[in-house]
Amino acid sequence: MEDLTRWVAALTTLVGLGLTLGLNPALYGATADMLAQNVRVVPRMAWMVAGLATGATILYLALQSFDPTEFVTAAERSATTAVLDRRVDLAAGALFLAGAVAVAVWRLRVPVRPVRARATKSRAHSWSYYVLGVSCSIIGFTTLPIMYMTGRIADGVSDHPALRWVAYAIFLVALAAPFVLLATAWLHFPVTAARVNGYYVRAIDMDHRWLYAGVLGLAGVACVTLGLLPGR
Repeated sequence: MEDLTRWVAALTTLVGLGLTLGLNPALYGATADMLAQNVRVVPRMAWMVAGLATGATILYLALQSFDPTEFVTAAERSATTAVLDRRVDLAAGALFLAGAVAVAVWRLRVPVRPVRARATKSRAHSWSYYVLGVSCSIIGFTTLPIMYMTGRIADGVSDHPALRWVAYAIFLVALAAPFVLLATAWLHFPVTAARVNGYYVRAIDMDHRWLYAGVLGLAGVACVTLGLLPGR
């Protein structure tokens, strides 16, 4: 009974860690783009999931030999120091404002964008989704502690290596599950998929330069305001 309780607790935690590792805006952005295009969804999704599993497994094996806690703590301390530095805010604000001005000048000088042949459906190769999956599961401050905890929990379920890998496989299933379920559900609604694809194509053809300039300008004003606020 005690072993069963330990396994249930460990597997539940591993499922939560797998879902957490997959919470990456880049992954869901790529998934949304992939589904909206509605072209070669299955192979692209398969490559992305394979990349996620590959990157996670690389970290899983690498973190068996050292504890990344001190590294993550030092990185967070450096990031906090940079965030609290007024010069960083002012420099970021200046860059954002310069970008906003550049985009606005471009829009005024070239009111109509040159029409190019649309190739969005053929440029994104399946292997590029694999690279995205690998990078998203390795690069980031949260990936290290998540994979370290995954390794410790998987190692704690049993002394038998095969059972440890079974526990780790549960983690991989949880990591891939949201993306696979999204793609599966999407493919079962072809009419909706075709309609969304039409909206997607029209959105790509729109001129978003004023929107980009506005977002950059707002970000620049926010950063400069933060840098100039007294008593921060």
